[in-house]
Amino acid sequence: MPAVSTQLNDFIMPAAPARRTPPGQGWFARLLRRVQDAHARQAERQIAFLIERKGGRLTDDLERQIERHFI
Repeated sequence: MPAVSTQLNDFIMPAAPARRTPPGQGWFARLLRRVQDAHARQAERQIAFLIERKGGRLTDDLERQIERHFI
């Protein structure tokens, strides 16, 4: 039986596509991160609304109200 040999001198391995996410982060981790970011933005909007509604100044009393609102 004759030996078969293949020569691959002109073969160039294609480059791996650039990763858009850090290594080790799967689709669920990215989804969870986006949900957490959305909740944080919503909380920041609510805080800004409360501060604006109370005159635009962050006082000790308003800070306590915000704390009670989110806990």
